[in-house]
Amino acid sequence: MNPIVVLVHGAMHTPWIFGPLRERLTARGVSSRTVQLPSSNPDSAAAQGLTEDARAVRAAIDSVDGPVVLAAHSYGGVPATWAAAETAQVTELVHLAAFALSPGTSMIEWMGGDFPPDWLHSPDGLAVKAGDPEQSIFSGVDPRLAAEAVERLNWQGIRAFTEQLGAAPTDIPLTYVVATEDPALPPSVQEEWAARATHIARVPSGHSPHLSHPDEVAAVLAEAAARAAGAA
Repeated sequence: MNPIVVLVHGAMHTPWIFGPLRERLTARGVSSRTVQLPSSNPDSAAAQGLTEDARAVRAAIDSVDGPVVLAAHSYGGVPATWAAAETAQVTELVHLAAFALSPGTSMIEWMGGDFPPDWLHSPDGLAVKAGDPEQSIFSGVDPRLAAEAVERLNWQGIRAFTEQLGAAPTDIPLTYVVATEDPALPPSVQEEWAARATHIARVPSGHSPHLSHPDEVAAVLAEAAARAAGAA
C-alpha cells in the first residue's frame, strides 16, 4: 500500500500554506493530506494548545488506511513528534525547519522564557502573533504569495508554547530539512537537530521552504514515501 504524506503546519498557519507543495506531490504521484491545528484560530479565545494539537495530528494519522509519512513545519514539529510517538503507523517523520524538542520541554522554555519583543499579544491575553512575518516567516517567498500568507495568519494559542512535549518516538526514522537561510530559526540550531536525523536535506531557503522551494521539498517527501513503500 502506498503511503500517504500527512502535512502539519506551523504556528499561526492553516493547511492553505501547503498548497504549492501538495501540487508538486500530486505531480509526483504522492498522495497527501493536511491537518488543521486547533492552536491556530482567527479567534484568540478559541485558540487551543499543544495537547489538542497532538490529538488532532493523531486523529489525522488514524484516518489514513495505511502507512504515513508525517511531515511538519516549524512549531508543527512538536505536536507531530508527540503524535508519532503514540502510533506504529508513521513510517518516517520529516521536519521542515521544525522544532525538535525533547520530551518534557516546552516552546517557551526553548525560547528563553518569553516571546520575542516584537510579537503581538491578543487583548484577552490568550494568544500571540509573530511580528514582521514577511521578514521572519516568509523571507525569500514570492512577495505576492508572502502577502497572501500574512493575511491568512491566525492567532496562536499561548498554551501551544507553555505546554510541554509529552513524548517522542525512539524508533522512527527522521529526515530533517535544514533551511540554510532561515532568519527565524537559526540554521545552526537546525543543524544540531539534524545531526540526530537518519537523513538530512539542505534547502537554500528562509523559514518556509515549502513555499519558496516546493519542488525541492516535494522531492524529499517523495523519497521518504518511496522508502516507506519499499519497507511495506
